[in-house]
Amino acid sequence: MPRSLDGLVLAPVADQAPGTALAGLSVSMPSVRYDPHRLQPLVAALDTAAHALERDLADQH
Repeated sequence: MPRSLDGLVLAPVADQAPGTALAGLSVSMPSVRYDPHRLQPLVAALDTAAHALERDLADQH
């Protein structure tokens, strides 16, 4: 879900294990450039990247 802050739109995504956030990514943009029709593909790309980051971090342990 997008959030806004003084002229910005934020799209955060966190990848969580039980009780802890393992990875998080976000995109921010000026609200004048925000297109709500592009939000779902953007969040999907962030979610994919967060899961990949989680896998990479898990492989290092």
